[in-house]
Amino acid sequence: MSMIVKCPACGASNRVNEDISRKPLCGKCNNPLILQQANAPILLTDAIFDNYIRQANKPVLVDFWANWCSPCRVLAPVLESFSKSQRSIIIAKVDTDRNQLTASKFQIMSIPTMILFHKGEEVKRFSGAMTLQALEAHLTPWIAVN
Repeated sequence: MSMIVKCPACGASNRVNEDISRKPLCGKCNNPLILQQANAPILLTDAIFDNYIRQANKPVLVDFWANWCSPCRVLAPVLESFSKSQRSIIIAKVDTDRNQLTASKFQIMSIPTMILFHKGEEVKRFSGAMTLQALEAHLTPWIAVN
């Protein structure tokens, strides 16, 4: 079985087999394609961030985090649980240590910081580790609308 995946770098549509064992590349620009695993956060990089956010067909909640950050590690299972409980918001993560250009562009001064993007624009921002209920409270209008 195959699926169509849009390249986050150039926007080209690519037919990809779902049962592939290696990372697929875009046929036009040769950049890696993002295959969204069911209910798993997507890892974004400096190279693909802008195009992915602009091309998303749903709101995207981006978690700016770092591996050394204890509150970020506390928040990670909350985000995973949230992504499993709803389908109206895409969950993505940006490692601020490895993607400093994107973190700088959005003036990330503390982590974890979450930014909700809709149609490529920032619509909400909040920071700190929180419970699933607190996260849902921040995003309720977006869950209900979408």
